[in-house]
Amino acid sequence: MTDSPDPIEEILGSDGGLARSLNSFEYRPSQLRMAQVIRRAVHENIPAVVEAGTGTGKTLGYLVPLFLSGKKIVISTATKTLQEQIFSKDIPLLSVAAGHPIDAMLMKGRKNYLCLYRYHQHLARPALFKTRIAVVQDRIQQWLEHTQFADRAELSWMRDDDPLWDAISSTSDQCLGSECPQWGECFLNSLRWSAARAQFLIVNHHLFFADLMVKRSGFGEIIPRFQVVLFDEAHSIEEIATAYLGISVSTNQLLELAADLKSEIANNARSGGKNLEMSLDLIRTGCEHLREMLGKGDEKGRLDPDTKAAIMEVPGREIREGLKSLLRSIPSDRKTEEGTVSSLLKRSAELEEGLGRILTLDDPQWLTWYENRRKTLILHGSPLEIAGSMQELLYKKNPGVLFTSATLSTRGNFDYFKERLGLSQEVLTEVYPSHFDFEHQTVLYVPRDLPVPGDPDFGRRIAERIGELLNISEGRALVLFTSYHNLDLVHQYLMGSIPYALLKQGDGPRSALLEEFRNDTHSVLLATGSFWEGVDVPGESLSSLIIDKLPFGSPGDPLVAARIDLIRSRQENPFMKYQLPSAIIGLKQGLGRLIRGSTDRGLLSILDSRLLTSRYGRFFLESLPKIPLTNDLEEVRRFFNESHARKD
Repeated sequence: MTDSPDPIEEILGSDGGLARSLNSFEYRPSQLRMAQVIRRAVHENIPAVVEAGTGTGKTLGYLVPLFLSGKKIVISTATKTLQEQIFSKDIPLLSVAAGHPIDAMLMKGRKNYLCLYRYHQHLARPALFKTRIAVVQDRIQQWLEHTQFADRAELSWMRDDDPLWDAISSTSDQCLGSECPQWGECFLNSLRWSAARAQFLIVNHHLFFADLMVKRSGFGEIIPRFQVVLFDEAHSIEEIATAYLGISVSTNQLLELAADLKSEIANNARSGGKNLEMSLDLIRTGCEHLREMLGKGDEKGRLDPDTKAAIMEVPGREIREGLKSLLRSIPSDRKTEEGTVSSLLKRSAELEEGLGRILTLDDPQWLTWYENRRKTLILHGSPLEIAGSMQELLYKKNPGVLFTSATLSTRGNFDYFKERLGLSQEVLTEVYPSHFDFEHQTVLYVPRDLPVPGDPDFGRRIAERIGELLNISEGRALVLFTSYHNLDLVHQYLMGSIPYALLKQGDGPRSALLEEFRNDTHSVLLATGSFWEGVDVPGESLSSLIIDKLPFGSPGDPLVAARIDLIRSRQENPFMKYQLPSAIIGLKQGLGRLIRGSTDRGLLSILDSRLLTSRYGRFFLESLPKIPLTNDLEEVRRFFNESHARKD
């Protein structure tokens, strides 16, 4: 009597369903082992943390066991690109290989969907017909006749920054719920109902944690109840979750509330006219004073007790008094009405409460800070650690929680990741290294002759060295920076001094820059921030990856500095416990941009001599794949000559 075949092997095995349906299929033992670990975690309701290096095939490595479990699954990603890939490419491929249709839904944040009520309210304003809205209305009306969920992405003709979408899209703040006149036709309701029937829901981390907080209040959730959640690109969870587990109030939220109330005044003669207008003036004036106080300084900064006292004295008092007086200015018979007015009053109360909490928060486990953006100023109250909230809001209610990424471990273990995310109970952990041959496909260049990053001459010297490296690689380089200062300095130096197209983050949309970088083989792209992740440029266009320095979090970032202070207050070492492991994961993310296929060859340059000279440098090297190391430019030149010879 023979054992029954393993259903995972029947799909992922060397002669399984994928091998039969995909000509380019490559059997990967590590992918099969990953799938078996995920199956065990789901079956036994044990959290799992799996690092799967580039090229492991981790997406199908988790999709197969999740599909076979028959359970209701949420997959959460950090980027829309991966969301789309899973939904449009990987799940259809699995469906063919399994010989079974898979019911999956792609879900985005509310702001991506049109709100019928706000759309009709917006069109009802007479002044709008004097503008282009008459033409746009016809296009949107035609679209609404055939769209299933009214997803903004379907409107390819509408600019990304078109203010019209802000006026007609769905927001949790402005949702009227079951009292909405368009409740039965609501596109979000249709999305929810479809999601309730699907086995797989593909979401992103922002939507997941926003929805988690909405579930806590019990109204307005989008994601239906599920049995298992898998976080892909899980290395980015802490920062995203911190934003949603905290409190924030922005001048945009306040001014939008004022605009919505003003519109309600204009549309309804029974509203409290003059008194209401005075309340709105107080809110608007307070926002102006707040921006005058904080909007001219640093982009981000702590709100110390003196600053909070000054805010409470003038702008905070004006805003809170304006919000409170809204209740007094609206006729009592209107306050009990269901619909628009009650929704506006609820928003007003929530903003007043949030602002009050931020300005009076006095807890060493939390940070109050501000963020000055181009169009708005935001006051934040942020938890410095999310471990307790993750346990309370997620793990206790959903034991089926899985995490995966190409970069979760530091120095061969998951201690840092597990501690930051509060995974204190039994956890399955596995590391599956990339199957790419880094020893022969790459070389690591770390110069010994450059000054350390703190040296005043560091920027000028790395600009010169980057120019030399670009001439050796004939462009074909992504240059990643840890600060805009170094990016701007190097960009200024390189302009006109290299014979290759020079692209710079901020000169165009991210997607357009990446498309140009892919298509112009010898181009050079200078970037920071978001380009450290999610950049997939296989082949010759990305043959050289240059990193200016080790990506330690900036002490000028309020959250980074406050976390350091909190760890130090416990008599622990913040460098070893937080700064170093965080930087290791960041560097591994950057390295992941270089080799995207088994035939790729490329140079990784890290222009930070501390990698070789500091006591902690070896910890970075231990966490990277085995890559030949050199500090000699001639060896770099030989590497590219060999690459040319192989190509020829």
